[in-house]
Amino acid sequence: MGVKWRSSLRVEDDWRNMRIAVMGAGGIGGLYGGLLARGGRDVTLIARGKQLDALQAHGIRINSSVDSFSTPVNATADPANLGAVDVVLFTVKTYHNVDAIPQLRPLMGPESVVLTLQNGVESAEELANEYGPARVIPGVTYAIAQVESPGIVNQLSPDARIVYGEVDGSRSQRAINILESLDVAGITVEISPDVTKLIWSKFLVGAPGNAMSSAARTTPKRLISISEGKRPFYAAMDEITAIGQARGINLGQIEVDQSIAFIESVPLDARGSMLTDIEAGRPLELEAMVGAIGRIGRAVNVPTPIGDLLYTLLLPHKDGS
Repeated sequence: MGVKWRSSLRVEDDWRNMRIAVMGAGGIGGLYGGLLARGGRDVTLIARGKQLDALQAHGIRINSSVDSFSTPVNATADPANLGAVDVVLFTVKTYHNVDAIPQLRPLMGPESVVLTLQNGVESAEELANEYGPARVIPGVTYAIAQVESPGIVNQLSPDARIVYGEVDGSRSQRAINILESLDVAGITVEISPDVTKLIWSKFLVGAPGNAMSSAARTTPKRLISISEGKRPFYAAMDEITAIGQARGINLGQIEVDQSIAFIESVPLDARGSMLTDIEAGRPLELEAMVGAIGRIGRAVNVPTPIGDLLYTLLLPHKDGS
């Protein structure tokens, strides 16, 4: 059974007129907010500091190898200025969750939902603890984007792709309505019948790739290409597979091999977000992307020595420099 849902829109309204808020207007949030604004959607970016000032004064500029553009955007620092929306795209860095999740409350009307696109495997659960599981839709993004300077976002991936779905696997009406609302030029949107496995599959490659490359201060492909480099990747992925299986996630050798093949397929100098952050002296999403390995492992009684070691090596850099 899918989750029953009514929007603030009437049946005869166009679902493309849904009110959308983007919580966190950094690289990913800025990219999707800019694309939605250019597509004529009713979207507001929630930002702060110099980024907010630039968005309000000049709009946003998206630079990419495919399609660069500038567009005006609605932006605010205070969610209370918006009131209830239909959908919140939750794109803040995970280390801001303790503050950002409660700040969503003014946006949450009786039928509002949060579509989370954060890294790691715990985001939907954290949001559900605050607003209830029926109000949260888990998802992933495969876009790579970074803020070049206030109001300017560089899209480094050829695509901006969002995949999400109901936890029960149903193709619910609300998931279909959200797809229609997010379907604008530059964004690829898909509904997954097994979004939980999808999130864990991304974690399977993203957690070891980010952690090991950050600890070694080199890119994942450079690390995996050296002698003996592949073995620790396999071992780290085996740990995640084991804790995932203990949580009922259908991960196995096929997904591990696919993850290794993906790392081998990317450009030699392709950097994950954690390596980029540690090189720049910024805070790390360490708890969501590495600490979760040991945290979940202890909860399901599965040893995670490699995950624990990587966490320890990166812990001194957690808060940046």
